[in-house]
Amino acid sequence: MKKFTKLIYEWLQDKQPEVSTSTYMKYEKLIKNHIEPYFKNILCPDITEDIIKDFRKTLLEGSYTKSLSSSSKRNILMIVNNSCDYGYRHQLLSNHLYVRPGLSKTKPRVEVFNSKEQKKLEMYINHNIDLYNSAILLALYSGLRIGEICALKWNDFNFNYGAVSIDKSVQRQEIKNDQNHKKTQLVITNPKSSSSVRVIPIPSFIVQHFKKLYSCEINQRFLFTNSYEKPLDPRTLQYAYKRTLNECGVSYKNFHCLRHTFATRCITAGCDIKTLSEILGHADIKITMEYYFHSSFEFKKKQMNKLKALSQN
Repeated sequence: MKKFTKLIYEWLQDKQPEVSTSTYMKYEKLIKNHIEPYFKNILCPDITEDIIKDFRKTLLEGSYTKSLSSSSKRNILMIVNNSCDYGYRHQLLSNHLYVRPGLSKTKPRVEVFNSKEQKKLEMYINHNIDLYNSAILLALYSGLRIGEICALKWNDFNFNYGAVSIDKSVQRQEIKNDQNHKKTQLVITNPKSSSSVRVIPIPSFIVQHFKKLYSCEINQRFLFTNSYEKPLDPRTLQYAYKRTLNECGVSYKNFHCLRHTFATRCITAGCDIKTLSEILGHADIKITMEYYFHSSFEFKKKQMNKLKALSQN
């Protein structure tokens, strides 16, 4: 008889074509570390609603899972529920089992660079132009993810239309050698979702910035390494980014905050949410609404200052 953990891995294989490589790896890691240890000796016919509920209780209350985020716990329960549904549809489970996650969903906290910090960063980049700083500037005015930036080739730029095409991403994947030792390798994958394959316009001053660095001889090369074969390692860009922040005197925020800063500036400049969602490559406009429809404090202050006391009129 088939073990329940075997069923879960079958569900994961079935799901693989629908998700990005990074999402697949995340699910695989959650299964291995937090689901498999609990269900490893349980056969499919022995899975009951009480066992699933006990697993949920252990997950939410167990001391070993305290370091897990609510998002990770929600994903773990999603995996178990979807595996149960898969098992029922394929007649591996006799009952259609489901357990409600019961996790309150907190709004994501978005950290951005304020106008003063952004100005200092841009001024430093303009006086210290190189490929790494150019990558930072592009992130700040396009909202591209770090993996998307590292995967760019020169021929992804259309200088005539002022646009850049996104159809690939770079990330590190964990692999095992013959001795079962873990290591990582740099791979080029599809973007995060089908919505992430997109062509986005970029500001004219960014187009001019990259035109100055462009030569037709490098058209097929990766933009930030000038190599035909090797893209920029996201870790290398992160190190360069951290060094740039340190040298220009701006407090460290992670690289993804450049994307958050771009989106927030778009909102405060009056960009409509549907357009922004497409530029960011979000799979659903709800994601954009959840993260960015709040305005920055600077924008709120500006709007409040439009109010004048009636007694002074």
